[in-house]
Amino acid sequence: MRSCLVFVLFWFSVWADIDIPITNHWNGGFQGEGCFEITQELHSWTVTLTFDQPITSLNAWTAELAESKDGGKVFVLHNKEWNKDEHVGDKLCISFQASTTGDVQPKITASLSGDSGPVTTSGPLTAAPGQTLKPTNPPGTFTPGAARLAINGTFFTYDNKRVFLSGANLPWISYAYDFGEGQFQYRKAQLENQLKLLHEAGGNSIRLWIHIQGETTPAFDSSGMVLGLDTKGTFINDFIDLLNLGQKYDILITPCLWNAAVNQDTHNRLDGLIKDPVKLQSYIDKALIPWATAVKSHPALGSWDIMNEPEGMLNPEVSNPDPCFDTTALRNSGAGWAGKKYNYEEFLRFLNWQAAAIKKVDPTYLVSVGVSNPRFNTDKYGNVDHYSDSCLVKAGGKPEGVMDFYQFHSYSWQNKFSQEAAFTNSFSDYGVSKPILVGEFWTQDGGGMTITQMFDYVYNHGYAGAWSWDVVGHPDQRTGVSHIKDLTSNGPIPINIH
Repeated sequence: MRSCLVFVLFWFSVWADIDIPITNHWNGGFQGEGCFEITQELHSWTVTLTFDQPITSLNAWTAELAESKDGGKVFVLHNKEWNKDEHVGDKLCISFQASTTGDVQPKITASLSGDSGPVTTSGPLTAAPGQTLKPTNPPGTFTPGAARLAINGTFFTYDNKRVFLSGANLPWISYAYDFGEGQFQYRKAQLENQLKLLHEAGGNSIRLWIHIQGETTPAFDSSGMVLGLDTKGTFINDFIDLLNLGQKYDILITPCLWNAAVNQDTHNRLDGLIKDPVKLQSYIDKALIPWATAVKSHPALGSWDIMNEPEGMLNPEVSNPDPCFDTTALRNSGAGWAGKKYNYEEFLRFLNWQAAAIKKVDPTYLVSVGVSNPRFNTDKYGNVDHYSDSCLVKAGGKPEGVMDFYQFHSYSWQNKFSQEAAFTNSFSDYGVSKPILVGEFWTQDGGGMTITQMFDYVYNHGYAGAWSWDVVGHPDQRTGVSHIKDLTSNGPIPINIH
């Protein structure tokens, strides 16, 4: 789990060192994350963290620890090979966890040096040459839009015109700590920068993670019942502000509510929602419906993704006479890699009820679930489409609680894609009547394809959209977005959110 204290280096003309406040700590350590706005080209960099009290160790996720000095008060970090090149307009974010003796709250300062010495920060984001940015609404408010993302047959439309969804997974700035509880104010500048860069690359949509496994939102009581979206009451305004930024940069936002690709649910909050219908209903009533209601008619709300890869915690050894719920054919599929915790009846009820609640607020809302491999979501090649309308309704009992489009994730194994994979097939091969969006892919498990080849393949094989993984950790993904930005044969990409 990557839970982080966040510090933001506010933008001034020249500062050598910035004071970093501590907002989260425990007996034996604390975590931190900070970001620098890059104002000059860098081909290597060094970040120096200085503490007024010694710490015993420091681990950084996006940098190499070069040395520790002054008895554990100064730590020098150097770039990794993959992030040594930083360009004007980028954000360089450093995440770390520090170990201490006891519960201490040290004062922290940070400085950044590049090839030619110290790097200073600058003013707020501006438009690229030749572009004009739209003004955003006042915080927490918006003007209902005249246009919405919709579906016509097997493709998406925006403002009644066909569109191909091109973009990326953000997927977070600070894992599970981006929204609610007053956290968004520390992420907003970084999120805006990512939307700006994606817009400049020619993208029109982004997927990002919200609750994940309930680390900070929604708010739970001690029994696992949901009390609201958060305890400080900032969540809805936070999310509206994000949507306003999406409108400013013509980027449609798809929130992914939950994640099952890892098992970090030590507090059993997500577990309770999946297993206990009463707890799930408390989330729907106290959090999901108020959220969906508050952003109804916002033109930058693209769709809702209920969960990332349920198969991660699926038990692949459940025998059931109903094919929807039987998983014995999945024993060697890789399902359950994060723990064999739940059966399909539980997962499908979880999805069905939330989808139905969202559509109860607004029947035009679009809903999906991101599956780790198409084999779980297709009847082709001898498989069972476990997320079909009939399976979802059978598990949850709510006819409206179905998915509006397929979201396939596609990764190779040992440099080869499976026979069901998006990069082995065309849209027409699946024989479905809903759009298919390829919602995750990257070159590290891309079957030897480059990122431009992958975006090109998705666009030219009939799919309705392409979101690569992930644009914060791998900014080269934007090269693929740029590669297809001017194509029109499978739908144009630029949109004007209004």
